[in-house]
This record gives sequence, C-alpha cells and structure tokens, in this order.
Amino acid sequence: MAVIEAYKTTRLEVDAASVTFNNFDVGVGPYNHLYIHYSAASNTTSGDTKSINVQVNDITSSHYQFFQIYGRATSVGAFTSGNTSTRSGFITTRQKSVGYMGGTPAQYGAGVIFIPNPLSNNIHTTMQTVGGKASPESGRGQSSLTAGIFNNVGSGTIKKVVNVILSPETGSWLRGSTFTVYGMVTA
Repeated sequence: MAVIEAYKTTRLEVDAASVTFNNFDVGVGPYNHLYIHYSAASNTTSGDTKSINVQVNDITSSHYQFFQIYGRATSVGAFTSGNTSTRSGFITTRQKSVGYMGGTPAQYGAGVIFIPNPLSNNIHTTMQTVGGKASPESGRGQSSLTAGIFNNVGSGTIKKVVNVILSPETGSWLRGSTFTVYGMVTA
C-alpha cells in the first residue's frame, strides 16, 4: 500500500534567494516519489512571466536539459534549453508595467513538480511540472507543462537526489511564497 505524506513545508516570511529541501531518505521514507507543491512569486520587476530554476545536489554545471510548452493569453509556444539548472512551472512577478505596480501580486503562481524515484543511483533524475499563473491587469495569464532532466554521469557525484534547490529565474522569492514537499512511501 502506498502512502503520500507531507514531508516539509516552507512558507517565506521574508524575501529569499532560494529554498532547499533535503534528507529524502530518512524518517518514514525512503520516498519512492516526491511532489513539490508551490504557490510562489518573484520580487523581480524585469518581466511578468518567470520560471522556477531547479538544481539537484548543489550541482550548477551543464548537466541539465528541459523542454517547456506553454499557453499565454491567446498564443502558445515551446522551447528547450540546456542550463545550469532545469526549469519548472511559471510564477508571478512584481513587474510594474503589467498591473502590479511593483507591489505584491494579488495571486501567486502555483503548480506541482513531480520527481519520480529520486533515490535511485541507476537512473537519471527527471522532473515533470504542471503550473501556471493568473493574469494581472494586462491579461497575460500563463500555464505550462515542463519536463526536465538532470544527468550527472561522469560528474564524480552520486546520482540519487540528496537535495533540491528551488530559485526564481530572476530575483528572489517574494515573501508569502509557500513550498510543500510530499513523499510517497510504499509500505
């Protein structure tokens, strides 16, 4: 029988550059799958749509690849990239020109990041995200489906997920952003 339990919740009371979750193989675990639910915004004012950067095991070299498809207002698009992190979801920002006037947004972007089998030393770490953000006054709501991979073969480190670091594409997490990690345990 599988049980999904809340592992840890972080709710930011001040702006923060990143949020880290770790120790997935202790406690009731080990966890067979991880789900990170987020409600988040960035304090950047450099655009109304930003993604979440996800790093695994503190590794920032080019061991990541992602593919993102999205719908925004009446248009759709897709892109792929290698990076020093993978990307997930979309979050709200404090962009002045699109209705928030540099203040706290009325809605935060929300979504779920799924990391299957994070403790395996035999497979590449993959991530799947469904997320989006409501539209500000300018009417640019956005939703996305993202697939990312972390491949550290040859990097001299373990393959299993020791920690996950979430940071906004630009800026810092805005106060009030909330992240909850759920783990699936097979009894």
